[in-house]
Amino acid sequence: MNEGAMKSPEQVTAALNAHLQEKLERTGCTKGRLKAEFTSALLLSLSCIRTRDNKSMLIWDFDYPLQKAIRDYLEICSPQTAILQVDIDLTRETFLYTHLSKAQHEQQKQAVARDAAKEMQQRQVELKQHLAADTQPIGKPLAEKVAAALRHSSIGYSHRDYCGMGLEYREGQYHYGELWDGGMHLSRQSFDNQVSFVQWLSQQSNASLSNIHLKDAFYWGNQVITRERLEQFLQHGGA
Repeated sequence: MNEGAMKSPEQVTAALNAHLQEKLERTGCTKGRLKAEFTSALLLSLSCIRTRDNKSMLIWDFDYPLQKAIRDYLEICSPQTAILQVDIDLTRETFLYTHLSKAQHEQQKQAVARDAAKEMQQRQVELKQHLAADTQPIGKPLAEKVAAALRHSSIGYSHRDYCGMGLEYREGQYHYGELWDGGMHLSRQSFDNQVSFVQWLSQQSNASLSNIHLKDAFYWGNQVITRERLEQFLQHGGA
């Protein structure tokens, strides 16, 4: 049995209060809040407001005696605690202890994860609706200009990993496909002549080119071909 385990709950509480009071007084504060979170390690912080200039402070450095007092308190008084919070008011000589058990903390984390998943799902629904709404066809005039320009250039971003969708002309064929590390390694669609490519592109829209038909929302609207990119390609010789 260690030294801390031989002490009573009243003793370890009084010892922790004394260490917290000393810490605040050395910092020049009369009020503060200790937060101790025990996960795989003990994470400690003390937020307070310095009296002389009303400056908010966040303290992370805790000497060994204070750390030991916190560990002794958790071990003796509240071994199932995941998060300990102590609100300190030296003007009233009060130390208000709040405990969150490991089970409660786990429930909170699960609730936060569920809420985050719901929020993400809602954002994806809204994104898909937004992308699906722009159904104006590219049209034949723009498609013909793009087809001609692709004979001497290509549309596609060049960087590491996924680069979105691109258009290019090589070896007598027009290609539409994903770009990875700046290159199109596999075409999603290929066209043997300009007529068939123009016919296909003219019927497309921002919606049909947005990749919302794919299951993974990562690809939805992510560096896809749009009317704006096609127009920029014609203006600047790249997209």
